[in-house]
Amino acid sequence: MAHAGASDVTAAGDSDFVEYLERHLAERGWTVHDFCEHSGLKPSVVFRWRKGYRPDIGNARIMARALGVPLLEVLVKAGRLSAEEARAEVRIIPELDSVPTQVLLREVSARVERLERATPAEAGV
Repeated sequence: MAHAGASDVTAAGDSDFVEYLERHLAERGWTVHDFCEHSGLKPSVVFRWRKGYRPDIGNARIMARALGVPLLEVLVKAGRLSAEEARAEVRIIPELDSVPTQVLLREVSARVERLERATPAEAGV
């Protein structure tokens, strides 16, 4: 578990994350100790959160799994990501060496067909 440093403290009065956690605990009828049993986190971690510390990514992941909520939602509520960052499109582009030759050939063929059917303006000519 990472040590919560000064930069991990939320602004005074910023209780969105604590309210979020408390709401989820109440919905399940859980105490902090119940949550800790389900998550494996120590009660001291949760009590630090109540004092304004934010969970690191590892603890946010554990919390999300225990509550059955999306990790991005926890990270936004904890102030680790903005809502805009959470909505950003993620595109993973594989290294071409890792793509099977047959898959590459199908993609090239499909692109050639689209170019042959395209008007000169669509084809970029």
